[in-house]
Amino acid sequence: MTASVPRPRDVLFVLPPDFSAPEAHLVFRFPPLGPAVVAASMASLGLVGRAVDLALDLVKAPLDLDVAPLVAPALVERHLAGERDARIDVVMDGIFERLDEPGRGVDLVAVSIDRGSQVPFVAVLTCEMKRRWGKRIIVGGVAVEHLRALLETSGAIGADIVTNASTPAQIRRAFAALLDLPEHRRGGPLEPNTEIVTLVRGGMRKAPSPADWPAPDFSIYDLDLYRRDIVRAEGATYPAYRGELGASLVLPYFFTFECQFSCAFCQTGGTQEHKPIDQVVRELAELSERWQTREFLFFNAQANLLAAELSRALLAARLDLRWSDSYRVRPSEPGDLELMARAGCAGLTIGVESASARVLKAMVKGHRPEQATEMVLEAHRHEIMVRVNLLSCFPGETRAEFEETRDWIRQNAFAIDDLAPSSFYLTADSPIGRKPERYGVRVRGPRSLEGEGRFRKSPDSLMYDEIGGLTWEERAPMLEESEMMLRSAWLEGRASRGGLGGFSPSSMLGLRRHFETKAEIYSFLSRCRGGAHRLEEEARAPETSAEVIPSILRASLPKLLAPRWADAAMARAFAAAFRAAAPSLAVRLREGDTAHVVLWSDGRFLFFRGAVRRGSDDQVRSFMVEEPLGAPPPEGIAQGSSFEVLTFRLDPRRPRAMP
Repeated sequence: MTASVPRPRDVLFVLPPDFSAPEAHLVFRFPPLGPAVVAASMASLGLVGRAVDLALDLVKAPLDLDVAPLVAPALVERHLAGERDARIDVVMDGIFERLDEPGRGVDLVAVSIDRGSQVPFVAVLTCEMKRRWGKRIIVGGVAVEHLRALLETSGAIGADIVTNASTPAQIRRAFAALLDLPEHRRGGPLEPNTEIVTLVRGGMRKAPSPADWPAPDFSIYDLDLYRRDIVRAEGATYPAYRGELGASLVLPYFFTFECQFSCAFCQTGGTQEHKPIDQVVRELAELSERWQTREFLFFNAQANLLAAELSRALLAARLDLRWSDSYRVRPSEPGDLELMARAGCAGLTIGVESASARVLKAMVKGHRPEQATEMVLEAHRHEIMVRVNLLSCFPGETRAEFEETRDWIRQNAFAIDDLAPSSFYLTADSPIGRKPERYGVRVRGPRSLEGEGRFRKSPDSLMYDEIGGLTWEERAPMLEESEMMLRSAWLEGRASRGGLGGFSPSSMLGLRRHFETKAEIYSFLSRCRGGAHRLEEEARAPETSAEVIPSILRASLPKLLAPRWADAAMARAFAAAFRAAAPSLAVRLREGDTAHVVLWSDGRFLFFRGAVRRGSDDQVRSFMVEEPLGAPPPEGIAQGSSFEVLTFRLDPRRPRAMP
């Protein structure tokens, strides 16, 4: 008699939505890397996975329900403790209409948390899974301690295991522990990962060994759902686009673990390990062939130490891939960027952080401002699309030091294809958090996050006072304002690009698949944008032949910088406002000046200098008026009203060519 072979156990991976995420994060979503690594790690246990990506599903088919209670931890805690919120129940009914078919027949459920802002939703989700399905449930990812605390405080029955397992060995132990639990278990969350964390210099976590890390298993996904036309995905931004590029697939991948550098604000650092480069090249070749893609987003803390070796190996293997990664200003050897570009490097996210020499030294960044300029310009010369990280409001940063960074981004904006400004946030596991007095900081306690801040900042963020400097109450209002000002300066400096830019890393890869140079990319997208030029045309031409051209229009014309799209109705509204305000604008503006105008839906308007905060989808989130231009701000209008904000520059009027 032959022994029977146990059947594989089916695991449903559920990727929750993030109701605090900006739209662009969802529109350009790629197959998440974490669950693919987990699936590969658990395969030796006889577990077979399939993923349902609720985040992607809800973009394609929105619920159109009130989800606000599911981003409020206090409301969720009361709901789980028995004070039921009917709005939450309605949303969950809609969610399980999509989950019931794939979920009821599986053996195990695994939920992956990508951001701390997902914790309240995941708490309710796992409790509903337990109530409706009775399955064994495991949750991993980031901020899991917040989920565990929420379940324990409320006494709710949901996830069986809530784990911070991150290495393949830890992942296998966590799933083995889940298999050992009785079916239909009902109890509080367990944590099987009791491994002692090894710390190195400064209390940083030691990097794990690379020996056991498998290639990610993307077979858990329906990858056709992630193939997209990156230009068409931006919808109204490019109204003249006709689908010339087609759909493409971008896959995430990583091959380094932790980071040997210890920037003062970061939560990683101390040691670094990596997969052997020949293994990396083999895995990339296999992934490329199996899933029919040549675009890869590398998610390494920084690629500096291995980029040259990897580039030579990719060239030798003739893989013809396009890839992007994170890159420090230093260390980098002469010729590295040229080599990387030849090996398929199409995009780099460069950690510039500040243009103040003193602030960079305090951050322990290891580079000087002039070196950052050299790095950005060299990458630009080699046709590498550049995304720059800036960190404003670092403890002790003065207004003058912030203005150094603002001026730097304006001056170099022509070479920077995307900007990621982020105000400083303090966490206990960063070098500053572990030794706050050394950095002139006094910790106050947990920080409350709102709106997109829940998505963009760590849920463990802390309030702080600067010793001998600003209090938290003085610093806090500057945080979001500084991000807005940096982004506005970047837009002002990109006049030569006609307002184009702000590409996601996956968009950069997709565009470079078709175009060899940035100039070709911008020329193509400018044609696809279509309607944007109508703003200038509407302002240029009088509405009637008898109309007298305002004096400011005799010498200059407004050139749209943002948003990157415009329709005829907006063009007419802008033209009417500009003509009406021309007498006062002529006194306050000169050729080459950049300004903004708010257009309200009732026809009122306000021209101003200041800062405008736009999301990655180019939609305005808020604006700050530093100097009204002309008439005072209209009364009785809140920022929550329906409005559009345009950013423009006065360009010299050029004579029309004679026929």
